[in-house]
Amino acid sequence: MKKIAFVINSLAGGGAEKVVTILISQLAQKGTQADLICLEKNDFYTQDKNIKITYLSNFKGDESGILKLLYLPIFAYKLKKYLKANPEIQIVQSHVYRANYVNILAKLFGSNHKSQIVNHSRVSHYKDDGLLGKINLFLVKKLYAKADLIILIANAMKSDMNRLFKFKNRQMVIHNPYDIQNIEQLSKDKVEDFEFKKDKRYIVSLGRLIELKRNQDLIYALKNLPLNVEVLFIGDGEKKEYLKNIAQKNGVENRVHFLGKKLNPFKYMLHCDIFVSCSSTEGFPNVLIEAMVCGLPIISTDCISGPREMLSPSTDFNQQIKDDIEEAKFGILFPVGSVEFLEKALKNLLNNNYKLDNYKLLSKVRANDFSTNRIVPQYMEVLECVE
Repeated sequence: MKKIAFVINSLAGGGAEKVVTILISQLAQKGTQADLICLEKNDFYTQDKNIKITYLSNFKGDESGILKLLYLPIFAYKLKKYLKANPEIQIVQSHVYRANYVNILAKLFGSNHKSQIVNHSRVSHYKDDGLLGKINLFLVKKLYAKADLIILIANAMKSDMNRLFKFKNRQMVIHNPYDIQNIEQLSKDKVEDFEFKKDKRYIVSLGRLIELKRNQDLIYALKNLPLNVEVLFIGDGEKKEYLKNIAQKNGVENRVHFLGKKLNPFKYMLHCDIFVSCSSTEGFPNVLIEAMVCGLPIISTDCISGPREMLSPSTDFNQQIKDDIEEAKFGILFPVGSVEFLEKALKNLLNNNYKLDNYKLLSKVRANDFSTNRIVPQYMEVLECVE
């Protein structure tokens, strides 16, 4: 296999970053060297000391969106310079929009590497993102057409992109890989900073506390659930104080726990009863599969894209439920923004132990479809076959 470099914005704690760490680790186990190039020096995930990491700036990730876009040509020039100094690198695979732009710009600046770009979210979400969204849509339109290969992590994402742009270059869908054995092992670690009580039932939500995640919907739903039901939020974000205020105003502040960002969230998830995602939009949400690995029944919004593909794979990925819940094969879907139907889905599981236990078993079964053993070979194939 040709020598490979991966480019990503940073190693902050997002889903795309986790995928890259898994791929590099799996490549290393197979004896293939891969360099890691980060646009920013903002690390959350750690890497094997034997993996070479290069940072193209000292940015910490909190710079303005405009500044980050203005730096794209500088990052691209630095990447081109790096590749010129390391001519054995023939394939550069980038993950996330800015890293993808830099990958392609470096080619336009004269680098002769093969470029593979991996998209982790819907392109169309930029239509509602003001000036920055318009700039990103322009960059996607002009740059993505120059890539040697576009990889999307969900079928609905591919449909979404093709509705907006008519790219003629090669496209394919490869789902995210999950190190199931590692997650199962980590889930067995002892929890020392939170007490799980036997007479309580716990609903857990994992991810950033930001507007797109609609975490407030779960707090509103909790108000009408039995008093022994509590909610754990694992993650941090700009909406934390806002969510605390909502919990207080609704009289559930003692039943909502903000645990913060955790390097090992799985040891908490193992002790919970249900996993809930209220997101208004996703790419291919890693947290759903990770919760499935931990044996949790899943309740998720039927947002585009990802949840339907995970929970109801035999249905049309482009459809969305609007006025009820859907008890899908591998979990329950409810309409985005509907506290009423979220509450209904939660009561359906909390009041039916048979259904709850069945979804626990099905979660484990479905998670295996996304194991590293099944997904990584697909990445290996594209990394080997680009000529």
